[in-house]
Amino acid sequence: MSRAAGYGLAGAGTGPLETLGAAKINLHLHVTGRRDDGYHLLDSLVVFADIGDRVVVDPWPLPAGAETVFRLTGRFAADLACTMPADNLAMRAAAALAGRVNRPLPRMIALDKRLPVASGIGGGSADAAAVLRLLSGAWGVPRPVVMDVAGQLGADVAMCVAACPARIAGVGEVVTPLGHPTARLLGGMGLVLANPLMPLSTPAVFKARAASGAVASAPASLPDAGDLPQLLAALADATNDLAPPARVLLPVIADVETALAALPGACFTRMSGSGATCFALFASPDAAKAASVRLAAARPSWWVAAGRVLAVAPEIRETPSASS
Repeated sequence: MSRAAGYGLAGAGTGPLETLGAAKINLHLHVTGRRDDGYHLLDSLVVFADIGDRVVVDPWPLPAGAETVFRLTGRFAADLACTMPADNLAMRAAAALAGRVNRPLPRMIALDKRLPVASGIGGGSADAAAVLRLLSGAWGVPRPVVMDVAGQLGADVAMCVAACPARIAGVGEVVTPLGHPTARLLGGMGLVLANPLMPLSTPAVFKARAASGAVASAPASLPDAGDLPQLLAALADATNDLAPPARVLLPVIADVETALAALPGACFTRMSGSGATCFALFASPDAAKAASVRLAAARPSWWVAAGRVLAVAPEIRETPSASS
């Protein structure tokens, strides 16, 4: 049974729920300043892909004296094996929301880890956001409460809760979904993600940028509507301010960008977030899939994935079990 993503599902169903912890892609990212507390101010246009981690939650109350079962599987699960379950951001999200609304912790949380760790495309933030979406739907938690909890968990979590094309400001907590014309232009586009499977620390990238003497950027000027070539041209005039320091720390990023730009049909290429994942946009998911097959064959040591840009947040489904 499929459920539309959103809230207000209180009282429905009796079993586990699942959704996608969708990969976040920064189409541009400008560092516009820095707060007194050290957090950087950002301006970014983000979209989300139908590529991500599978997140399953059994939201119903724990039996007395029991603890939440945490299951971690998937290609990149080993990269999180040294983290205690209670410290995983998905588990922290469940605890934070349950504490906020005075609910028992959920019976089970399961992550099928398909996205590389420390790769600039959301990762743990996307998983935490997926848990918040699942629990808030089952428990009937109002969206403002969910977004407030998300903002306390990390700068990227709120935008990952929205999981739709959006303009981002502040330290990441100010999320403004795009108007219909622009969201429609982006939704359904194909994309290829590529990562050389070398983790890159976000604090290290910001530190390298500061050491380079880089100054603050102005917010990007993007059209509210119009055709796709107009939007892509405006994006090309913007930048990812974290790409130059990321390339210094990890020079292979330049090779990833070059390889993506050379793919047939690629119409826009850039590094996402703090790296090292880079992306290429395509006119259709089919074109992206064909290009990804070519890239994966040429670069078998890289992580390569193809999909489409989501126009709305991933749907929520009932599922028989976390292992199905």
